[in-house]
Amino acid sequence: SPREQLEEPLLAEEERDESSQHRAEHDLPADVESPCPPASPEDGGDSDVAVFSVKNEIWEMLNLGLPLAVSFFCRMGMASTDSAFVGHIDDGNFTPETYLAAAVLSDMCVSIFTTPPLAFNQVLNALVGQAMGSGNPKMAGVWLQQSCFWLSTSMLPCLIGFFYVEPLLNMLGFPHDVSKVAGTYAVYNIVWPIPNGLYQCMRFYFQAQGIPRPAMYNNIAFLFINAILNWIFVFGGPFRHIFGWKGLGFIGAAISLSISRTMQSVVYLIYMFFYKKHHLNTWPDAGLSFTHHTWDRSKEFLKQSLPNLGTLLFSVISSQATTVLVGRLGERAIAASS
Repeated sequence: SPREQLEEPLLAEEERDESSQHRAEHDLPADVESPCPPASPEDGGDSDVAVFSVKNEIWEMLNLGLPLAVSFFCRMGMASTDSAFVGHIDDGNFTPETYLAAAVLSDMCVSIFTTPPLAFNQVLNALVGQAMGSGNPKMAGVWLQQSCFWLSTSMLPCLIGFFYVEPLLNMLGFPHDVSKVAGTYAVYNIVWPIPNGLYQCMRFYFQAQGIPRPAMYNNIAFLFINAILNWIFVFGGPFRHIFGWKGLGFIGAAISLSISRTMQSVVYLIYMFFYKKHHLNTWPDAGLSFTHHTWDRSKEFLKQSLPNLGTLLFSVISSQATTVLVGRLGERAIAASS
C-alpha cells in the first residue's frame, strides 16, 4: 500500500552502512549527507561526460564562424558596390573621380557619426550568452529590448551630423566641389543607420543562440538586391531603354543603399519573429514592454555598454585618419583609396 511504501527506508541497508562509515571517518554530523562519488563505468554506472573531439569542435566553430564571415563579406560588398557604380558616373556636372572621392569622404563622416551608438549592440553576444548559460533564457529578450532602445535613442542626435558633412570637410581642407557633393550624398544616407543598427541587434541576439544562418542568407540576397537597385537608381536600369529615364545619378547610390539596408532589417524581422518565431524560447512573458527597463537592468546594461563607446569611437577615428591624410594628395588619391 502507499503507506507501507512511505515507511520503507529511503536508503538500502548497504548504502546506509557505507554512509555511516564515511561520516565516522570524516567526523561529520549525523544530519549531513555524505557525498557519494559518481559511479564509474567500471562499476556499471553510466557516464554523461561527453568525450572531447577535435573534429567536432572544428565543425561547431565552422558552423558558427562561416556564416559570420560570409555576412561580413556581404556587408563590405554592399559598400563596394556603391563605390563601383558611383565611379562610373559621367554626367558632365562632375568627373567620376569627384563623385568617387565624395562618396569616400561621405562614408568616412557617416562611419564616425554612426559608430558610437553601436556600442549598445556589441554587448549582446555576451549578455545573451550569459542568460542562456545561466538557465534564464527569458533575460535574453530583455537585453535585446534594452539594446534596441538605447541604440535608437542615441542614434537620433548622431544623425544631425549628416547635415554638416560639407562644412566639416571644408574645415578639414578638402576641395570645395568634393565637399559639396559629399554633403549631399550624406543627407540621402540618413534613412538607414537606425534600421541597420536594429538589424545588428537582432543578428547578435540570434547568433548568441546559435542561429547565424538566416542572417547569412539574408545578407547574400541583399548584396544582389543592392546591386540591382544601384543599376536602377544610378543609371535607370531597364527603364532607361523603355521610358528614357536615366536614373538619379550620384544620389541614386545613396537611395539604393538606404532602401537595401532598411528592407534587409524588415525582412529579417518578419522572418525570424513573425514567420519562424525563433524568439519565443527567449522572449519575456510580458512581451515588448517598457516594464523591462527597470533601473537595475538599465544600469547593468549601460555598465556593460558604455566602455565600448569610447573604444569604438577611437577605433573608427584611427582607421579614418588615413583618408584625411590621403585627401591632401587630391581627388584622384581619395578616389583610389575607396
